Amino acid sequence: MSQSYLEIAKQGKNASWRYFLGILVIFFCWIFIGTIATLISFRLVVGDLSTLQEFLKTRSAINYIIQNINFIFFAIGIFLTVRFLHERKFLTLVSAEAKINFRRLLVGFGAWFLILASITVIGFVVEPENFEFAFQPSQWLILLPFALILTPIQTSTEELFFRGYLIQGLSLITKKPLIIMFINGILFMLPHLPNPEIQRGPVWVALYFFAFGVFCSFVTLKDNCLELALGIHAANNLLHIFITTKDSALPVPAIWFVKETANPQWLIFWFLIESALFYLIAFGVTRENTSLKNS
Repeated sequence: MSQSYLEIAKQGKNASWRYFLGILVIFFCWIFIGTIATLISFRLVVGDLSTLQEFLKTRSAINYIIQNINFIFFAIGIFLTVRFLHERKFLTLVSAEAKINFRRLLVGFGAWFLILASITVIGFVVEPENFEFAFQPSQWLILLPFALILTPIQTSTEELFFRGYLIQGLSLITKKPLIIMFINGILFMLPHLPNPEIQRGPVWVALYFFAFGVFCSFVTLKDNCLELALGIHAANNLLHIFITTKDSALPVPAIWFVKETANPQWLIFWFLIESALFYLIAFGVTRENTSLKNS
């Protein structure tokens, strides 16, 4: 039997100081080097840095590309940390066998995308006047190939860090899944608090980010690998190139815009529905006899 997802942290060198240093290396690559690369890209492509704040509000393919550049360096930081500081295979963040089960990844992506799309269609049928058709072929067709590449990089990097590196690191402190999921939800929520969506209702939107982190942690531990969470997060963010809100953290020239967002309490309600449906599909239909690994 393969190792549980929490036991993977025992591979390689796992002293606590290595995790502390590893987080510093990852943040240095992500925030410092990534920000410099973003500014350089903006300067080369757009021009005057004094227009940066205004540019970041524009819905264009170029804006989307530039804002995703720092995630490339985020991923590089994680790779360098795991491979050279912890001296273990990078893909042990995904599974104990250091392999990716693409079937399981597609289950996560397909199920979550189908659930979100279905709920969106219901919203359109019930309240069509709240949806604005804003398709700009020249912008969207440029955006599409970059989104298909950069969005999975962005979401996978977040999953590799939050659900991979941090969960495995936390397992060296405690083996209690509930504690690990709770801490991971808090850690995932914190960097999302500056997002403009938080203005809808700070408590409820923060709770949504927390719940998303907890749920992705849950399915990771339940499935004993990271593929489902990788698929969920990619589907969640890729949907935004088709339909988005006007207060989205990453403005994109989507096909439809939602004019008025619902009360933030509904975020939690619908997320619970989505999570329950996903659980039935991923564990009740496509996988049997899977359980949390407790120690």
